[in-house]
Amino acid sequence: MKPNIDKDSKVPLHFQIYEEIKKKIESKQLLAGDMLLSETELQNLYGVSRITIRRAIQDLENEGFVKKSQGKGTIVCTPKHKYDLKRLTSFSEDTTKLGEISSSIIQEFNIIKSDFKVAQSLNILEGDEVYYLERIRLCGDAIVGLHKAYIRMSNEFTLDPSEFDERTSLYDTLNKKGVQFKYADEILEAKTPDKKLKEILDIKDNIPIFYKERVMYDTSGIPIEYVKMYYRSDVYQYKVTLDVFDDK
Repeated sequence: MKPNIDKDSKVPLHFQIYEEIKKKIESKQLLAGDMLLSETELQNLYGVSRITIRRAIQDLENEGFVKKSQGKGTIVCTPKHKYDLKRLTSFSEDTTKLGEISSSIIQEFNIIKSDFKVAQSLNILEGDEVYYLERIRLCGDAIVGLHKAYIRMSNEFTLDPSEFDERTSLYDTLNKKGVQFKYADEILEAKTPDKKLKEILDIKDNIPIFYKERVMYDTSGIPIEYVKMYYRSDVYQYKVTLDVFDDK
């Protein structure tokens, strides 16, 4: 790790060190599971005080790039995937933009009777049949989420289990069948995962998860899909840009 900081710059040294290590993580020069040099080694490498090194590492930890392990040192974490809440994209599209390969483990594909919540979301009668698709979602080799999708039955298209494998995009499949999505209603909240969900998502620590509900509408305003999504908060991060309105 060759240092590249400017001690004459107006930019604080701790921030320069933070940025340098962060870039090495984002460019995969440092991989998840790698150990950072010790505080003493970093101090000698950069020629700065221990306080400066500790502040840089603390900033990295606050952003989820590293974590301190007692008795071991500072470990590089899996970088969080950032998603813009203002733009509607599929899981496959999001993962591809990150330079990763998305895949799924199909847990279930079936035709089931809708309960009250599903029926209300899809604007159908309770007990009406819907397609149900449950998938564990992976980014590369890492499990990052669980999707439970309920798709409205239609005279315009049918879905079959044989159409879905580990690489299939549900939205691409529906699009090819003539479904044109226009907008979605979505909620996002934090939840505490139960034991079963922790096992599915391979969560070891007592951390919350991101839970999203989404209803997808076609160009006629008909709700086509209601999906419940559970994401690991240690690998996901959401971003939203807010406009400032002048009330004067």
